[in-house]
Amino acid sequence: MEACYEKSQLILRKSLCSLAAIISLVALLSSPVTFKMYEVKDYASSLIDTFANQSDGSAMSIAVKAAVESGLKQDLVDQLPDKVEISESHLSLYRLVSRYRQNKRLQSSNLKLPAKNKVQLFMDDLILYLVNSELNVHEGELQQITQIYQLSLWIICVLYLLGVALLLFNRYWSWLPFVLGAASASGFQVFITHTLTEMVQKEVYSKMLFTYSWGSWAGFLLALAGHLFYLDVCRYRAKGKANKNKEANNN
Repeated sequence: MEACYEKSQLILRKSLCSLAAIISLVALLSSPVTFKMYEVKDYASSLIDTFANQSDGSAMSIAVKAAVESGLKQDLVDQLPDKVEISESHLSLYRLVSRYRQNKRLQSSNLKLPAKNKVQLFMDDLILYLVNSELNVHEGELQQITQIYQLSLWIICVLYLLGVALLLFNRYWSWLPFVLGAASASGFQVFITHTLTEMVQKEVYSKMLFTYSWGSWAGFLLALAGHLFYLDVCRYRAKGKANKNKEANNN
């Protein structure tokens, strides 16, 4: 009876460990990286002035000059929101990065700017033109960052799969890959948001920034708590084996 109780307790604890690993991975992959841009109207106004003063003869410069000369500048600016905020989870950001690496440019839908009329579409194209121009300048650096980002997601998933495999075979250090995977995911979110914020504030606009969410840290803390709990499971299993050996020796 006691042996059956110990076995059921062991199964329950291992099930809780597996559940913690799953929730940790979901939290890490679903936690968003957020792009924020403040004072959008001021940025758009200065952007229009910049393009209007250019004499490169590009289609964008000609269109902006025509808009300014016809007195439509303020109407264009007023159509924009005061703030833009875009959140992408690790999985959706992975797809966005894949499309960017393939096309080497962003689409208007990626910025999620309002496009309800022709005026807003014109401003979207203007902002998108500048953003892609800046991305092209830093294409080599961005290609490296995005490649590291994609590789890091695969490493995280491989570490979690390795942890599951070791967990099934009752290995003492089976929880270590979960902790390493969670720490890598959290650490890379901090790295990429800091790097991208520094880049866009220096090269594009000082009111742009990228932030990471609490979900990544929750996933890491859950993996760490799961590790401590799994060590308790190992001690519980070792205690059960010791009791069985003791009973066998007494008999």
